[in-house]
Parts: sequence; structure tokens; C-alpha cells
Amino acid sequence: MSVTTSSVDVLTTIARSLVVTQEYASVEEALQAMALSEVRRKVAYYQRHIRALERKHGTDFETFSAQLQGRATPDEEDDWLEWRSANRMLADWQRTYEELQHARTRA
Repeated sequence: MSVTTSSVDVLTTIARSLVVTQEYASVEEALQAMALSEVRRKVAYYQRHIRALERKHGTDFETFSAQLQGRATPDEEDDWLEWRSANRMLADWQRTYEELQHARTRA
């Protein structure tokens, strides 16, 4: 018989161990810190990805988009889609970070 452990159980176990080692005062504080850390990691990832595309094309997304109007190659279209997606994901993760920070200050 296999034992199924939920992701919530895993995170709670980690948070409890951080409280026991006195890294955090409570399980909730530890969970929130872990969430913020992961969200910061995602924000940094998408920022790096966007900077790489900016370096590759020597411009920002808006200028690149304007330059492609009516003349994009398939590779440029692929980069444009990837860049647009990265911009959207960055905005979503930044919004999540702000929400977590706001929730943290209310607690």
C-alpha cells in the first residue's frame, strides 16, 4: 500500500521544521516566506528572459512589435510570441508578489 502525501502536507512539514529551528515564529509566517521566495524567483526568471530577448533584438518589446508589422519572419514571430508571453507572466507574478506583500502587512 502506498502512502499519498499532498503538496499541502509537504509544505506544512517544511514550515513546521523551520519553526522548530526557530527560523520563523509560526507555520503561517514560514509558509508565507516560502511563497514570497518562490514568487521572487519567478519574477527574476521572467525579468532575465525578457532582458535576453531585448539584447537579442537590440530593442524593447513595443519597438520590436512595431518593427514586425507586416514583415515578420517565422523566427521573429516565434520570438514575439515568447516575449509577449514572458511579459504577461512577469506581470502576473509581480501582481501575485504585491498581493502576498499586502497580505503580509495586514497580518
